[in-house]
Parts: sequence; C-alpha cells; structure tokens
Amino acid sequence: MIVHDFVRVLIMGLQAILNLLPDIPDLPPNLVDGAYAFIDLIFDNIGLLGLFIPISTIKVVVPLIIVIINFDRFYRIVIWALKKIPIFGIEA
Repeated sequence: MIVHDFVRVLIMGLQAILNLLPDIPDLPPNLVDGAYAFIDLIFDNIGLLGLFIPISTIKVVVPLIIVIINFDRFYRIVIWALKKIPIFGIEA
C-alpha cells in the first residue's frame, strides 16, 4: 500500500514535470527513414545469428546481459528508493 502510493506520487510528479516541457517537433524525414532502414537491416539479418544460436536463447541472454552490465545502477536506484521509506530503517 505504501509502495503503491509512493509510486503513484512519483508518477504524478513526473507527469507534472513533463507537462511543463514544450511539445517536441517531429523528426526530419531523412532521420526517420535512416532509422527505419537501420532497424530493418538488423531485423532482416537476425536470421543469420539464428544459424549459430537459437533465437529462444538470444531472447533470454540479451536482457540478462543488459541487467548484469547495469546491475550497479539498478542496485543504487533500488537502495535510494528504499532509503526514502523510513519504515524499512535502511541507513547509509
């Protein structure tokens, strides 16, 4: 209940901050076309990787690698959030 209220207040604050920002204009068509071409290039050739490693393995391993590489950041964010809740009694 406390965590739910904390997250709701956090989201409301983030929405209030983002509402203050001006609207972002559309990207130039050349940049959008280039991004689509790059994404198409990646996904069209992902089958070549499937020849060596099963796609189901890639779907599991890539997110795990991202989490392992960024574990320190995730840990700091979680500990910071837990320190803000006095009922847990976590102190630095």
